[in-house]
Amino acid sequence: MNPVIPVLDLMISQVVLAAQGDRETYRPVHTKLTHSSQPLEVAKAIFNQTGCDVLYLADIDSFNGAHPNWKVYNDLVNAGFGLWIDANWVSGDQYQKITENIAKRERLKIILSSETLANFTDLDLLTKLIELDITPIFSLDRKAGKLFTRPGNLAEATSFELIQDVYEKGVRELILLNLESVGTMAGCADSENEFGALIQEIKQELPEIKITSGGGARHASDIQMLLELGCEHVLVASAIHQCKLTPDDIADLTSLQQSTQAFAP
Repeated sequence: MNPVIPVLDLMISQVVLAAQGDRETYRPVHTKLTHSSQPLEVAKAIFNQTGCDVLYLADIDSFNGAHPNWKVYNDLVNAGFGLWIDANWVSGDQYQKITENIAKRERLKIILSSETLANFTDLDLLTKLIELDITPIFSLDRKAGKLFTRPGNLAEATSFELIQDVYEKGVRELILLNLESVGTMAGCADSENEFGALIQEIKQELPEIKITSGGGARHASDIQMLLELGCEHVLVASAIHQCKLTPDDIADLTSLQQSTQAFAP
């Protein structure tokens, strides 16, 4: 699988360009790949540029109280895309409707993000997703240097305590995301900062977990750095829309990932 996961941020059924987690400033995406901001058209344009057919979709409206956008999800799934869907699955037990509303689930993964959660009991949803034979991904979101959650006891945990808890519930895929770096093209985590150190700690203590990170990627070397740190995948949006990643870059990164995995202990 391609190490680059393109990001679609969805608001009012359009793809928007995320900027530092400040959603009031989000506007329909202006991309060099297409004149459209419609999700399916943008997804096809991204595929034509990168060859990536698995997408991370953040349903921003659902974080603000709307129901998940089942129509857009199905349009993308039916067009052949694999989806990692980040939405508010907690409110109204929306997770129970996944099997009713999405027919093709072979390449579907559901993201439970810390920003939608308040208490440790909310993490029980991860077990329920596994019981539905749906692969859950836990997203540990940070903002302003702190764990980003709803008010509750979850905010009192350290990042690693939270990761250990979801691991014990059966989660083997994790996203680490600094919301303030999203859309900035200001560089990614490295071995010298908090997220870089956390990636290395996870790889040492919980090597079964596959880690995805992102936010701020400017070009292929930023992505390469995260892969070398131990990430399985990197989330990318702006660099793709600005054509800072070429098809050759994607091919080289895929080869790097394959060679790294081949020599992994």
